[in-house]
Amino acid sequence: MSRLVRFATALGLMLPAIGMAQIGPPPSPTATRPVVVAPPAPLPTPVRPTPVDSLSGQMAPVKSNSQVQQQLRSHPIEARGTGPTQPIQGPTLQPKVYDRHGRIIPGAKQVGPNRVLDTRTGKYYDAIPSGDGQQIRP
Repeated sequence: MSRLVRFATALGLMLPAIGMAQIGPPPSPTATRPVVVAPPAPLPTPVRPTPVDSLSGQMAPVKSNSQVQQQLRSHPIEARGTGPTQPIQGPTLQPKVYDRHGRIIPGAKQVGPNRVLDTRTGKYYDAIPSGDGQQIRP
């Protein structure tokens, strides 16, 4: 019986080695397909300053940042339009008002720092800041 156990163990250890010997290295992915090589990218062309006067062909002098700032201070850019533009402002959002138990009170408005008006009853309440709004003080 021990010979049979040894034979089965040896066979079990040799099976993976025999299986791996039959599997060869993987084939090259380009063995069955043609290979296309992309052409090299062209080199970027150097940037040249544009001529001041296209008829004379003279190049414009390069200005430093301080020269540009000085020119802007002495010659401000003039706006052309009907007048100064005003930023668009949306409706101002009232902070939420919560009752003593943490429920939102619909229609309540903050009328001052730590003061709240309940528009349904017309009563003013003292409040404390709470999260994103005010909470009526207990």
